[in-house]
Amino acid sequence: MGESEAMPRTTRLAGKRGLFCPCAPDGWLSGGDTVDWVVRKPLGFRWDRARRNIGQAVGAQLHIWCFLAVVAACGLLFGGIVAGQLGDADSSVLNTAVQRLLEAIAQHQLASASDLWWQRLTSDAQLLALIWLLGLSVIGFPFIVAAVFLRSFSVGFAVGFTSVQFGWKGVVVAAVAIFLHQVVSLSALIVAGGIAVRFSAGIVRQQFPPSQLSVRFVRYTGVFALCLCATMAGAAFQAWVAPAVLSGLLAGPAS
Repeated sequence: MGESEAMPRTTRLAGKRGLFCPCAPDGWLSGGDTVDWVVRKPLGFRWDRARRNIGQAVGAQLHIWCFLAVVAACGLLFGGIVAGQLGDADSSVLNTAVQRLLEAIAQHQLASASDLWWQRLTSDAQLLALIWLLGLSVIGFPFIVAAVFLRSFSVGFAVGFTSVQFGWKGVVVAAVAIFLHQVVSLSALIVAGGIAVRFSAGIVRQQFPPSQLSVRFVRYTGVFALCLCATMAGAAFQAWVAPAVLSGLLAGPAS
């Protein structure tokens, strides 16, 4: 059997001498002697209990995460719509900027991967820090929703404009350099936003006893640290993987 959880139990024996037991003073048990038996709970029992606790925690957050996911989807949609409604002057300026980006990618003239990673991580970390701070306030909910919507709007705008203006090259750039990274970033943002909304609501409703507030705060901060690790992974993809893939697909000067 694997590792298990032990629970002691004391039993008094009734009977004649003759039961051998190494823990007895003389090596034998007789009537009236007591023995501490160990009843072990299998490892699966503890795993089931942990799984129930995790399920309850996720269930308490699920409706908030679903709401923020809908907000993010609306931001993506509206961003794409606005990208298609730009005037000629704005489209020309952005077109030139994206064209230069495509040429830089194809000719391996981008900044170093470490610089790209740091820039992306700094942007994501600042937004996570803002949401973390809003979660500590009693009025953080509307601002958290606004932060999720604005980030989603910017992603939808970038994907929509690049795809519409540059055809298949725009679709490739939008999918590899923007969308794949932002799937990780937005997911971490939604998780962090849900935790922040729940923590802020708990402060407003005074659900946290003073004796447990420090523990709740540490857990709250720990979740944001995990979200930051996820954004680090997404930034690494955008800095090291995406340029290599795009330079192969867009080999030669962009037209």
